[in-house]
Amino acid sequence: MASERGLSGYSKLKKSEIITLLETEPEPEVEPEPEVEIPPPPTDLPTPPSPPTLPSPPEVEEDQEPMPIPPPPIIPSIPKIPEPTETPNYWPWSQQEKWSDRKVAGQVKAAMEAARSRDIAQATVLIDEVGPHLGNRSKLIYPIGALLQRIGRGKAVDNMLTSSLTALPNDPNVATAKAKLRP
Repeated sequence: MASERGLSGYSKLKKSEIITLLETEPEPEVEPEPEVEIPPPPTDLPTPPSPPTLPSPPEVEEDQEPMPIPPPPIIPSIPKIPEPTETPNYWPWSQQEKWSDRKVAGQVKAAMEAARSRDIAQATVLIDEVGPHLGNRSKLIYPIGALLQRIGRGKAVDNMLTSSLTALPNDPNVATAKAKLRP
């Protein structure tokens, strides 16, 4: 901006002096653009074509029978979608995507070690993190039940055993867990 106003040689001036110079120098006047004259609209345009005339409806005689109403179209039936077979959830957590066996085993082992060292808060965090990803691994009912018992969730153990006995009545893992956790 200083170079636009021809002030480029004032680099040794103080900032306040430059501002004063800029404020006191008049702004160059902008010349107004000349007005362009718009011509008047044309008056000798041809008339627009008239819209086409529609044919008149057919004559109906008084003794003529009315046209029959066509039958409704046949709509094909929508096939029934089979209900998705949900694996029963006997865990205290709503199940989400299933984790790999290795990841689940590592997380459960870490939670058990935390519980064994009496770090109940860490064990709770770990088990609540892995719980929604157990899937249908009935072999984990006993270790998860024991861990829940150790962190003070006895009611969750009771509910888990009840629902797993209902969902998997002939599973030996459920019978073993029931015998060990609630003799």
